[in-house]
Amino acid sequence: MHAESALPTSVRDIAERTGLPQPYLEQILLALKGAGLVRSKRGVGGGYVLAKAPADIRLSDIISAVDGPITLGDFGQPHQDGSCDHEGQCVLLAIWDVAGHHMRDHLNAYTLESIAAAAHGTGAWPTVDPHHHH
Repeated sequence: MHAESALPTSVRDIAERTGLPQPYLEQILLALKGAGLVRSKRGVGGGYVLAKAPADIRLSDIISAVDGPITLGDFGQPHQDGSCDHEGQCVLLAIWDVAGHHMRDHLNAYTLESIAAAAHGTGAWPTVDPHHHH
């Protein structure tokens, strides 16, 4: 199916499907539009369509658009030289920083296509593989 032939989905439809309040949804869609992930069509039968193929839209792109880039920088950077005012805190900050990178990599692995497939039961459900080591 081509993005061009896809019928726009109205905000009301999306709100009903997702159970999200419309004003909140409109803000999300504006953010996605700003990031070039969706396009809006005005007029009768207007609404939003994906600007790219679902396989080309990564979960991390969506989160970055809505929430700003995924960053754990709000916690501050750990001291690199080993001296630390708060015993043990900097080690945790460093661990958190690494966790953030793993989270980004992990979210990059999901596309809209793979998520939709899982939701429809036609694709693999996200699971933790006990034998999988990085």
